[in-house]
Amino acid sequence: MAPGLSLTARAPELGQYGDCNWDVAIFAFYTLFGKKISGNENHIARPAVPNVEFETLGEVLKAHIALDKGKHKRDDDGAAADLECRPTGFIVIVAENRKTMPGGLLFVYADDEKDCELDKFFFKMQDAYMMLSSFTFGEVEKK
Repeated sequence: MAPGLSLTARAPELGQYGDCNWDVAIFAFYTLFGKKISGNENHIARPAVPNVEFETLGEVLKAHIALDKGKHKRDDDGAAADLECRPTGFIVIVAENRKTMPGGLLFVYADDEKDCELDKFFFKMQDAYMMLSSFTFGEVEKK
């Protein structure tokens, strides 16, 4: 494993949103390359401290825990609140040539059915749509 990509075993702080609706929530997007990488900024959730330059995955995890998930209370009989940002999964760019190099994008997630155990895997940019859609649909099926 590359230096700086280790994680703690669990992140229970990310499992506190089970009573919320995530139907339109986005995945937060981080980079280990500071301000070098840009593009499509309108669809990226920002960390709690803007323009932070992360050096390790642990720093990214801390920022994601601190990120305002955009929790908005509801007054209907459905979920307690709507979320703008998914708490249990986020994407990290770990290689500058992420478009051509396998292992340039990392998906990190907390398994809320296993006491928020953390895990991660690399994926290719061309697989992002299907992978993230599958993750989203899987959550819908669990509800």
